[in-house]
Amino acid sequence: MATFTTNAEPDQENQGVLASWKGIAAYFGCNVRTAKRWERERGLPVHRAPGKKGSTVFARTSELEAWLTLGKEEPRLNPALLNGDVAAHQGDAAKKSPELAATILPPPSSTGEHQPKPTSFSQWRPWVLAASVLLAFAATLLWKVGNRQTAAAMSPSPPVTSAAIPHVPLPGAEALYERGRYFWNLRTHDSLTQAIDAYTQAILKDPSYAEAYAGLAESYDLLPQFAHADLGESLTRAENAADRAIALNPNLAAAHRAKAFALFYWDWDIAGSDAEFKRALELDPNSAQTHQWYAGTLECRSEGANAVREIDEAVRLDPTSPAIAADAALMHADFDDFNSGVNALKEIERTQPTLSSPAEFLADLHFATGDFPAYIEDTRRFASITRSPDAIAMADAVAKGWARAGRTGLLEARAEALKAAFDKGTESGFVLGENLLLLGRRQEAFTYFKASFDRHADQPLQLVAFADYPWVRELSKDPGYAALFARIRQRVRDITPPQPMQARASQRLPE
Repeated sequence: MATFTTNAEPDQENQGVLASWKGIAAYFGCNVRTAKRWERERGLPVHRAPGKKGSTVFARTSELEAWLTLGKEEPRLNPALLNGDVAAHQGDAAKKSPELAATILPPPSSTGEHQPKPTSFSQWRPWVLAASVLLAFAATLLWKVGNRQTAAAMSPSPPVTSAAIPHVPLPGAEALYERGRYFWNLRTHDSLTQAIDAYTQAILKDPSYAEAYAGLAESYDLLPQFAHADLGESLTRAENAADRAIALNPNLAAAHRAKAFALFYWDWDIAGSDAEFKRALELDPNSAQTHQWYAGTLECRSEGANAVREIDEAVRLDPTSPAIAADAALMHADFDDFNSGVNALKEIERTQPTLSSPAEFLADLHFATGDFPAYIEDTRRFASITRSPDAIAMADAVAKGWARAGRTGLLEARAEALKAAFDKGTESGFVLGENLLLLGRRQEAFTYFKASFDRHADQPLQLVAFADYPWVRELSKDPGYAALFARIRQRVRDITPPQPMQARASQRLPE
């Protein structure tokens, strides 16, 4: 047991009582403000002597230890981590328990292909750290927890034979979970932060709450798209949280869905992702979100008919969801009816001004068709919604480039903005490679396509899906490109036999 220095009086300390906020804070090695916040937000057991407001506070060390630990041999909650000292805690975890370290840290890789790098994810650090601690706690509790299943995961689909006992959340946890769902559904930069915080607090109150872990996993799944977080770090954490949820409740559809998302976009494990999506649909065939996310992976594989079928089912199940409607509009523009899809995106953009995906999708579609004035307006709207530094820089650059020298000026300015993002680690290199091709800089483009593959971004999957595009066929004649394409095909060999593929309108290169 670690020894803490305390400012309590000697007789009080010997009796296990800390008689002031200063003494309580010193016990944890934190400041008084942090200790007070823990009482307010995390249930730190602090007592007040009877009397008027402002009476002396005191805490029993035995109760503080119970708050910090879960069982005699379980790992201690590191106060330094809650204050932001992640490096020290991760180092301690790695030394004490490889299993615990694997929960907190991304898995090692001998090739380096799966190693996320420190990037713009730093702005999410406080919530990520807290969530990581909670995941570590849960890892040591799994032997105590049987198979549990909530009524929400039950459905009239193929019967589930598990005799799991439904888990009843501890007091306060369910309200925090519902708060997390509310903010998660808003799909904005700030709301995802609030969702992660709410799920984290729910898990702190109830470490056996599988639904809260699944919600945490789904929040990490969306961080790269809506908060421009690092793909590898976000989806590794999503997979860890989903695994904890599945261990607590193997029949929770949301947990399998969250894991399927991470397996596809980070691990490129297409067979594993399909299996998890199918398991989620088996458990809850009426989940619009599962159909939506499954459609997204099919879209990336350019399986147009299958993607449209899944997204249309999602719309049928939840016709009021703006996020699902936006995805449906894009997929119909990509594979079915370009004009109707674009018009639907514009309508969603007008009625849902805080949702960033319509502007993002319209920017891709207008760029692909060479409608650069519309593309410039789309990038401006996207930047105003997301407030992302990269998006703001891009919107400014392309507008100035277009005014200076038309198409060539726009492409040159866009390349510079993408290069700046690449150097910061917030652009994988794939879009930059495409942009350089349009400027006739084929060999320079190859450098960035390869970097995108090495960084394990999801976009190189498109080079397999776009095999019939004229620009991809032309590149395949180059030995270097041919070797890179072969490496990508080897990585996604799970697509066997090849599915019927259809060119995506939003991913073409403008003439």
